[in-house]
Amino acid sequence: MLSLLSLSIERALHARSAEQVRVIVRIDGVDVSHADGDDGPDPWDALVPVNRFVATDDFTTVTIACCPSCGPECCTIEARLRREGDVVRWELGDRRGVRWVGERRTILFDAAAYDAEVARIEADRSWETATHRAGRLILAGVDLPSGVEGRRVAVTGTGELEVWLEEPDEYQIWVHAPWDAQRPDDSAAAVRAMLAGPATDWPARWHSIKSDREDPPAYAGLSWRHATW
Repeated sequence: MLSLLSLSIERALHARSAEQVRVIVRIDGVDVSHADGDDGPDPWDALVPVNRFVATDDFTTVTIACCPSCGPECCTIEARLRREGDVVRWELGDRRGVRWVGERRTILFDAAAYDAEVARIEADRSWETATHRAGRLILAGVDLPSGVEGRRVAVTGTGELEVWLEEPDEYQIWVHAPWDAQRPDDSAAAVRAMLAGPATDWPARWHSIKSDREDPPAYAGLSWRHATW
């Protein structure tokens, strides 16, 4: 029997402002994002810069619920999804840290209805803040050094934007840029132009995910600073 997917953007459980929102997943009308006291994923983890609910011929992964305090890094319910002809297959299960735990539940969706719902949430930008919009415009398809991925964008202070990049399992990188909240599109265009230029020129900080390594990324410039805690 095929199931029905429903996606919505709702205020986070412990939100301090209306801007703190989460993606809520319902299957056959049942809210699976709030089960067991969890909350839905931050849009940065599910929709920005790409919609991770989109099903392809290869398995991909999307977070559908996580710890409301710590986020996906703590505990997560994830779906491995893939298109298989006229259906979309989900393998739904729990992850703790980097490990899957317990058994996975298989759910099948009619591909046409699934695609329509995913396209609907993709087109709905009513929830986006200026920062979300800038982040989407900055990170979607940006040309980065090989192996480097865009993670999210945040406003760190008046007039400053921080772009979080990551070389998975290797480095975390934070690039700082000017920010005008009244002109997010112009700010995003300027940041994209900077990121498309030589990485050595970025005003960046870096941190090695491997604790025993002190060398910066090979593409780092002399002005890059080592972030230590």
